[in-house]
Amino acid sequence: MRRAFGSSEEQEVVVKAKLDRRSGVRLLRRKRLKVAVMAILFGVVSGAIDLPLPAEDTLRLARAQLRTRPASTDIAMIAIDDATLNAIKQPLPNRHQDSEVIDRLMNAGVTRIVFDRAHADPETPASDAEFARTLARHRGKIWLGMAQGSRVGFQDYAPLFPLEAFRREGPQASMPAMLSPFSLSIMIPTSVEYGGQRYPSISAVLAGYEGPAVNFRPDFAFNPKTVPTYSYVDVLRGRVGAKELAGKSVAIGNTFVDSPDMHRHPIYGKMSGTYFQILGANTLLRGRPIDLMWFPAMLLAAVLISVQSSSRRRSLGFLWLPVAVLPVAAFVLDEFTINIDIVSAFLALLFAAIGFARINHKYFSDGIDAMTTTAISSEKANADWDVFALKIANLSELSEEWSARDIGDFVNTLIGYVKGPGEIGDIAFERDVLVWLAPRMENVELERHTDGLALMLKTAISHDWQSSNGAPAIGVDTNHHLPVAVRIKKAMQAADEAASRGVRFIINDAAHLEARNQRLELSRVLEKGLRDRDIGVAYQPKVDLASGRIVGAETLIRWRPGGGELINPQDLVLAAEAGDRINELTLVVMETALVDGKQAIALDPRFKLAVNMSAKSLSDTHLLFDIMTLLGRFDFPPENLTLELTETAKLEDHRIAPQIAALKARGICLSIDDFGTGESNLEYIEKLPSSELKIDKKFVQHLATSEESRAVVRATIEIAHSLGKVVVAEGVEDLEVAAMLRTMGCDQAQGFLFSPAIVMPELLAMMGGGRAAVNA
Repeated sequence: MRRAFGSSEEQEVVVKAKLDRRSGVRLLRRKRLKVAVMAILFGVVSGAIDLPLPAEDTLRLARAQLRTRPASTDIAMIAIDDATLNAIKQPLPNRHQDSEVIDRLMNAGVTRIVFDRAHADPETPASDAEFARTLARHRGKIWLGMAQGSRVGFQDYAPLFPLEAFRREGPQASMPAMLSPFSLSIMIPTSVEYGGQRYPSISAVLAGYEGPAVNFRPDFAFNPKTVPTYSYVDVLRGRVGAKELAGKSVAIGNTFVDSPDMHRHPIYGKMSGTYFQILGANTLLRGRPIDLMWFPAMLLAAVLISVQSSSRRRSLGFLWLPVAVLPVAAFVLDEFTINIDIVSAFLALLFAAIGFARINHKYFSDGIDAMTTTAISSEKANADWDVFALKIANLSELSEEWSARDIGDFVNTLIGYVKGPGEIGDIAFERDVLVWLAPRMENVELERHTDGLALMLKTAISHDWQSSNGAPAIGVDTNHHLPVAVRIKKAMQAADEAASRGVRFIINDAAHLEARNQRLELSRVLEKGLRDRDIGVAYQPKVDLASGRIVGAETLIRWRPGGGELINPQDLVLAAEAGDRINELTLVVMETALVDGKQAIALDPRFKLAVNMSAKSLSDTHLLFDIMTLLGRFDFPPENLTLELTETAKLEDHRIAPQIAALKARGICLSIDDFGTGESNLEYIEKLPSSELKIDKKFVQHLATSEESRAVVRATIEIAHSLGKVVVAEGVEDLEVAAMLRTMGCDQAQGFLFSPAIVMPELLAMMGGGRAAVNA
């Protein structure tokens, strides 16, 4: 298939290698592999040292209780109980009594008898001889207890065997068993070896087990209370006969209260150790126990952990599958006397789940198909890729109306658009910014691609999500010599700057860096100018088209710091907005304009002084309060002040309505500047109850040559007049355009035809001349 589509295996390997280098794939693979190795190692070590044994025993007990069943009636208990001791008036039955009990049991049809006693101490020669004769008489059917000796902690237990005379007449059965910590389970060997001879355990003798030697746990599903139990004294006195005992194997053991052989059963409480042997015999009757220990469960856990570590899936549900499967498997296998330990596997899975979850938390964004920037950051440079950052303007405001799931769906949809058909690296999401790496492009191609992507995303947000608030802004970093981590930060800064400036994208290259340095220098100069309050202004006259009379002027920044070069007003405003000093700049300009404007009002009381202000500043009550304060300080008539509002972002009615009402109450006029550009459209007319509307110069300057421009201007004038507004045309530069505007009914105009921006003394001279204002 690769050959058919023109791609060789070598090419595929190269592409894959590049993909790995460009993204967080290798980082995450390394982190996941480390977690997997540590989790598997932890599980193996915990199983090898029986660390989870108490928990394992608890699970076995829980499964045993679900499988509770009666013990076999083929194995009976002859209990040397308190009633027996009270009846015989001795600490334990003597050899004569044991001989009589043996004869009675054998006459009742018992198949085999096992003493859970060693008979290691001699009594009288007569009783010992009688007991030996009894053993010889029933040779091969009676087992006496023995212990091969052991070491528990620092204490040594010597081997324990019957007297030599008894050993010659009958076999021995191993009595010891090993309790687990907290006595939650017990381990019994089917046989033990001592002195080159193998001895079966009491459990093995009672069950007739002849299989290989194994250590096994008695199945606690058998209820010891259902074991057929008869008092020793009742057998001795002949009160128990063939009806109860025929065909049974019996164990004779101590059950009196003070017996040292009493142990705690985790379910049924304290009971004789002989009962544990009988439970073991019941277990052996069901088949040879097989203990697979922790290996099968750990193997399954290791496979699943390894698969999860190599997968890029964030969901950990795959790891929890054994948590449901293994207990069920262990329960079923218990029925076939096969044991598997599962807690070590659970510990390994839990370790892996915690590790993978921490990786997900650190390197992935919740609910979004993207990593964090930490995952794709690198301290190495990568000259093959450009770094992109997409900032979603007003995402925090959108999140107030949307649920977390809606936000996740929204961002995931944008990720789908960003990925598109092209080849890009892993996408990261940080707060309200998407970051990704894409193959390096030439400057012209990069600009075209980025602009097209921004337009597509804006259309998608408006169409798919019915939202015009989430304007996307893209930042691209092309400083290929820098580490990727640094470039990601620079791309995010460029996206932030693009969003604040209201542009679709900014490419952070050498030219942008130079421009940024210029803006920083301009910000420094601006700060000094604001501090010294020496920012210069000029005034461009507004002319009544019908009479040619100057009726007002727009205040414009014309500033030469220190008498040097003229500062570009647009750059100055951008610097003020970037430094959040725009309101302070507005107040400094207005303070100078009000002082100068008082002179123009003295010549013409109807003179309107216009000052530019960002429409978003309408929501700042402190700025409006300061404007009112300035009007009062300079005794400037509010009705002679016009605020020209410009903005490229949407306004919110609930935030500006109170301020508009306050301005109207004071008599201050509002003008919509640059109508027809950005967001200054018909919606602004509705939201801003202005008294004036200014047509942007890009429509006015093409009035004589463009039918479309004439149609727009004519329609705008008609709409404005129908709403009772004065219409001002900007950028009027020749008489033909002025005549056409006058014919269309435009009220006022400004532009180089009449005058450039001039200082107030020159404006006063023009007003005092009483002539039509036409720039010679």
